[in-house]
Amino acid sequence: MLPTKTYSSLKGMLPKIHHPLPLNEKSTKKLLDTLTTSFRKHLDREHGWLDEEVEAARQVGDKTSATQSQRQTLSASSLSSSSPPSSTANSHPTKPQSSPHTDHLSRPTDRHLRAILSNPLFSYDQTINSATRKPSANTIKAATTAATASPIISSSPSEQPTTPLNAERDPLDIFDWAVARGLMTTKRAAGCLLAKRREAIQSSSVSAKASMADSGAGFKVLQWLRAAGLEHNLSFLNDAQLTGVLVEFLAAEPALEAVVWQWIERLQRGEGPQQLPASPKQTMPVATASFLLDKLVEAKAHGGATLDDAYMAMRRGADLFGRASPEAFDRNIFWPWVALSWMSTIKAWHLTNPTPRLYESFVSIMDHDDRPILRLERAHLDLRHPTRPTPAPAQALLADDHLLQHVRASMPRVERPPGSSRQLKYPGRIVSMGLDTVRHLAFVGEPDEAQRVLDRLRLQFRVDQEILDTR
Repeated sequence: MLPTKTYSSLKGMLPKIHHPLPLNEKSTKKLLDTLTTSFRKHLDREHGWLDEEVEAARQVGDKTSATQSQRQTLSASSLSSSSPPSSTANSHPTKPQSSPHTDHLSRPTDRHLRAILSNPLFSYDQTINSATRKPSANTIKAATTAATASPIISSSPSEQPTTPLNAERDPLDIFDWAVARGLMTTKRAAGCLLAKRREAIQSSSVSAKASMADSGAGFKVLQWLRAAGLEHNLSFLNDAQLTGVLVEFLAAEPALEAVVWQWIERLQRGEGPQQLPASPKQTMPVATASFLLDKLVEAKAHGGATLDDAYMAMRRGADLFGRASPEAFDRNIFWPWVALSWMSTIKAWHLTNPTPRLYESFVSIMDHDDRPILRLERAHLDLRHPTRPTPAPAQALLADDHLLQHVRASMPRVERPPGSSRQLKYPGRIVSMGLDTVRHLAFVGEPDEAQRVLDRLRLQFRVDQEILDTR
């Protein structure tokens, strides 16, 4: 039957009908090459540059059945000698000149795919761990319990590995295994970090902080938080244990410390949880930004010869919240400042004297606040100044019965962050300052005044001479 005139007129308007699936091997390879080329071209436009000459050269190479090495050589030489078309020069960054060995790695598509494949969900290497027994539920649970002696060994004798390789598993290996299977939680992540920190402390490394940085554990957990979407809304900060130990790992690496400051700035803008969930040991909620800053300052204070790094971090935090309201400044700065004051006076006996400029900058942060507790802290800090110690503020405080009563009365209102072992203990805090005052006066040749202050401590706080002798 001959086609009608109507069909002939519509024939050119209708699309060609594709061959039905399944395709043969040759057609399948052609379809795959077409889709791959289109996909890479689209990614090049979205993520950087696109060299049409290179794409044309690749298509010519495919048509002439060039070998893989020849196509790579042609691509590399074209990239090094050609430039992006002028139509796209303004909308995309200029392609960097590169050698044939590095050109393939410099493509935006390759960087994009490497970023995807570096996601912790895909990073567990089955080939390396194929000889390793899958960790049991008890093993994972043990890795998340900080109080156990060895969180990376199964607790059941029947579950012990049969090969020497599995006698002790790296906490990060367990972390990778659990992440790849969707079993990781903030509690388990905290356990892995605590186990890794214990390894760093017990290692033969001179610096535990350097060992923590070399482990890469902080970066690995940070990658997981981002991949799991927990960093997007800062919801992971509700886990105080994970937050505290993670900040310690990130602070060990200068490049990663900036991430903590980004979190603090986001909290300052009102993002994320503004208060940590109250624990049974807390009577008042703690501001999340204050907790982060406190943990960062504490991490900077530990492991160094001086407190200079901690003073700089405290100054940066004060400047950040100084741009907020006075209420926000007091809520987020008070505790970290008092905690660092405690480390600068009570716990600084084994440290080298700090830089006077940084010390004075730290002390001045709370100059505007005249509360009795802060007057006590500043008096003790003045007494411990690295170059110009003065006992006058401490002497005036110890001679004022009314002021001492206010300090004692305000003690219950001082809250400590969850998970912190530091406490402001009064009147012990006053006694410590008084004994330092006695020692300073005796050292500068004022024995009579030193004896008067000591007699007052005995009268008010029942301080014995033996206490002074042991200091």
